Amino acid sequence: MEVNTKTITKTKEGAEITATAEEIKPHFDKVQEDFRAKAEIKGFRKGKAPLSLIKKMYKDAIESEAINEIVNQLFSQAVSEQKLLPVGEPVLKNVEYKPDEDFTFSVEYEVIPEIELKDYKNIEVEKPVQKVTDEMVERELESLRLNYATRSDADAVTDTYHSLTVDIQELDEQGMAIIGKRSQDQVINLFDERYEQELVNPLLNAEKGGEYVIKYSHDHGEHKHNVHIKASVKKIEKVTLPELTDEFVKEKFKDKFESVEQLHGDVRNQIQTIFEQESSRTVRNRIADEIVKRHDFPVPEALISKVFDQMIEDLKSRMPENKLPPDFDRHAFEAEYYPQAEWQAKWSILRDKLFSTENIEVEDKDIEDRAEKDAVQYGVGKEQVLNLYKSNHQILDSIMHNKLMDVLESYASISEKKVKPGEQEQEQQKSRIIQ
Repeated sequence: MEVNTKTITKTKEGAEITATAEEIKPHFDKVQEDFRAKAEIKGFRKGKAPLSLIKKMYKDAIESEAINEIVNQLFSQAVSEQKLLPVGEPVLKNVEYKPDEDFTFSVEYEVIPEIELKDYKNIEVEKPVQKVTDEMVERELESLRLNYATRSDADAVTDTYHSLTVDIQELDEQGMAIIGKRSQDQVINLFDERYEQELVNPLLNAEKGGEYVIKYSHDHGEHKHNVHIKASVKKIEKVTLPELTDEFVKEKFKDKFESVEQLHGDVRNQIQTIFEQESSRTVRNRIADEIVKRHDFPVPEALISKVFDQMIEDLKSRMPENKLPPDFDRHAFEAEYYPQAEWQAKWSILRDKLFSTENIEVEDKDIEDRAEKDAVQYGVGKEQVLNLYKSNHQILDSIMHNKLMDVLESYASISEKKVKPGEQEQEQQKSRIIQ
């Protein structure tokens, strides 16, 4: 077999592969025998028809299947022997075949472009620092108390501490019901901050049996649409929070806290830990973003397509029954998120290059340390976690990623900047790093 490769673009190569008639003959023999074994021809037992008859009857089908098999096997052989590095599926461009003559075909395939790492050791980034406020602590304690709240039937809403069971009917612009757009027994907790105020406000004076038309513009930054519904209130419950006392704390947290003061301190520490984790992620995101900005190179579309596959799988995981909506439009999704997918693909290429340059590898101790930490968190045995992690590619990749980011962070010049509540969270929502 002879292989000749050529560079087409920075992200595309071509290969012309030639094999002798003797080299491809076993493939044809195999396919012919396969057809013979399956053929049912009148006058012959199944699989016993003369090979000459099989060749005559199924000439075109045999040739097509054999060529397909030869192309796949010879290209795989070329990849191995010539150390080719195709990304995605190769595209067959030309096939030259005549019986008893050399067989030639050509393919094109995408490749990772050759890149030269530019300076990544002197990156200046700001680290957001957020102070835990008493209001934050009280809000968390309120959420905790809601877990132990009691509920009682009510005829009307008197404050936000009420829960409503409603039937929701979507309406068109003229206020007419849209057929098939009715949801029954939906629970709306008026105290839940995740609900938009435009939805909650019309229900703050709701009465059992009442019907309320709600109309507003629903804006989530990435998309915007109008909400026009009729909410029929079927049930109202008054939600009563328990008083936060030392007795309550002792009862609900028997082995952890003895007083409200201790609980306050623990909640404050937990919030601070979350802030520090978010701050660290922000720093690393900014470092990665700056590295990507410093490297301008084309990205194989096959790699971007893989990123989209992962993005869609992540989207599915957040959907009911892990299914996308029936009207999901992948083309529209890719058009909207192409810059983000391209960024991810670029970062993955640069990350692999940095792994090599910085000699980042996963060692046994790295896996053991991760297993020990996670075993404590999940309350399972270390050996059980360790055996699982040794063959888990996602865990190994995560360890590699974190080791690299530790190195890049050590190279960076980091200054602190105080931020207001919510600013750090907004930046995390825009984060583009997969890890």
